[in-house]
Amino acid sequence: MIETEAGEPTPQACLQVARQAAELAVAAADEAMNAVCRSRSGSTARLEEVMHAAHREAVEAEGCAARAEQYAADSEMPDGALHYCARGAVDHAARAQEAAGVEVTATALRAALERQLTAEECAEQESARRREEARREADERAATGMDSDNRRQASMNRFSAEQHVHELGWTAGHVRVMEAAETGRLYWRGGQARQAAEHGVWNGGRKVSRERTQALRDARFLAAVRAADGAQVLVPTPMGQVALELARLHPAGLYESEKTAYEARFARVAKRHKRMDDKKAAARRLPPLDLSALRLYRRPVTLVEQEMRAEREAAEQWEDEGGYCPGVPTPAPAAGEDTVRCPCCGLHKAAVSSVLAPHKPARAAADDCPGSGLRPAAETPRPAAEPRTEEAPAAAAVRADQPLLRRLFAPRATRERHEGGLRTVIRRPQRSLTPEERERVRDTAALNFQGALIMGLIDPLPNASPMPEEAGAWVREHVWPDHFREIDRKYPHGFHRWSTCERGTCWNCLSGRCDLCVHRQKGGPDVDDNTDWVHNQEGRCVAKLILRPGGEPCVWWCRCDCSKDPAPARPTARPVPDPVPAAAPARDHGPGAVQAALW
Repeated sequence: MIETEAGEPTPQACLQVARQAAELAVAAADEAMNAVCRSRSGSTARLEEVMHAAHREAVEAEGCAARAEQYAADSEMPDGALHYCARGAVDHAARAQEAAGVEVTATALRAALERQLTAEECAEQESARRREEARREADERAATGMDSDNRRQASMNRFSAEQHVHELGWTAGHVRVMEAAETGRLYWRGGQARQAAEHGVWNGGRKVSRERTQALRDARFLAAVRAADGAQVLVPTPMGQVALELARLHPAGLYESEKTAYEARFARVAKRHKRMDDKKAAARRLPPLDLSALRLYRRPVTLVEQEMRAEREAAEQWEDEGGYCPGVPTPAPAAGEDTVRCPCCGLHKAAVSSVLAPHKPARAAADDCPGSGLRPAAETPRPAAEPRTEEAPAAAAVRADQPLLRRLFAPRATRERHEGGLRTVIRRPQRSLTPEERERVRDTAALNFQGALIMGLIDPLPNASPMPEEAGAWVREHVWPDHFREIDRKYPHGFHRWSTCERGTCWNCLSGRCDLCVHRQKGGPDVDDNTDWVHNQEGRCVAKLILRPGGEPCVWWCRCDCSKDPAPARPTARPVPDPVPAAAPARDHGPGAVQAALW
């Protein structure tokens, strides 16, 4: 017999329980037979049915006991077979006693089949289970080279491939075109697709199927990038890369020929169209990859790749008392410290004797950031504004009680300066609108015009970019989805193309109210959250994009050259009660009297 596992009864106990259960079942059947012999003619039929039922259960119990004895004599039979026979004999004995109408005592034998484990046996069983799991995990890692999470992801990818590869309508030729594009040497010139012999040499090379390449490009599995000499390099899009990986995982989902693939696509789209020409045109187009497959696919990472990534991160990222730890924001200076605004990022940094202390510079200005200790030429420390002590006129209290009238009828205030002529000015280039741009701004819808005013998109100024404006216009026209272009056309200078640091002048400074500058009232710039979203071809968000991994802020300072320091608070003067006039004067209805009454 095979060794008994912890928690299971011994073979001898199982055999003894089976014999006792068979004896109880036979005794119940004999009792039912004796009842038939003592019965009268009126109840004989019912008692005979009871006798036959008890006899059947007794025969089954004896059979279980006999099989248990046979299994006990067989050395190759596992102990689980004895346990199964013993439980069967107990069940049949209990039913035989119940059918005979006697006391059911066979259920008490089940306790002997459920032996409680001791503490040592429980510990040994847990240790054995863990050793078995560790051995199985080691075997799986040696066979696949991946841990359990990545093996599960690979299994999910295979299941997704089995579900969605046949829906693509691809053949092996489409896979070869995608593999050529994956190498980065597939290009399009003169209406023909070719695979270059070397990367960067876009002339000559092996011809690639023009029809398949054009179909993959129309379905947005391939994207074109302009290269030298008018050639277009074809590279896989994210959807195309996922589709290629799924096709590699499940090559059985590919069709044998172009004809069978066309017939499958035709059968799938036949119900969507009525005209035969529309059906044929739809069947010639390749359908896009299902959105669920695109969202759920993740490339498994092997153990070797994980070790290489860990070594690279350990070499690139460091942390000590004076180092910078990625993901940990730089602490802001204390309120009592001297601070100076850094020209590279526009934020207040700690300073020693009006010199910027070393700090992590913004990536855009890492070469000339004054954080290395140089004194910034265009910056001056913020002076401490002294409160004014002179009494304000009595009319000031009246104006404070009438903010709406003051904004409607008051003359526009001149740009204020701090005492001593010192002020903090963020000097940034400002855009001057041409007559055509002014006309475009005037033609903007009212709601979008208000939004452009609030977001500083009336006069945005682009940063230096390696991509020329013509290339950017081509990307917006051919690569951007329709909903991006629709929103972009509603604003005078576009919407999605501008980052936070490229915004222009705030709406108050555009109207001449520099005393109400947005960033002067806030006491600082608008800082973005350093994140953006990646959208698919249907406009849905599929991934979160971290724009700057280093965490550098992208800020918007109003491009007006007015002071950005908060204006000093003026003490509110108590209103002087007007003396009671001796006699009511005659009312003057002139314009001066109306203005005085408003104020």
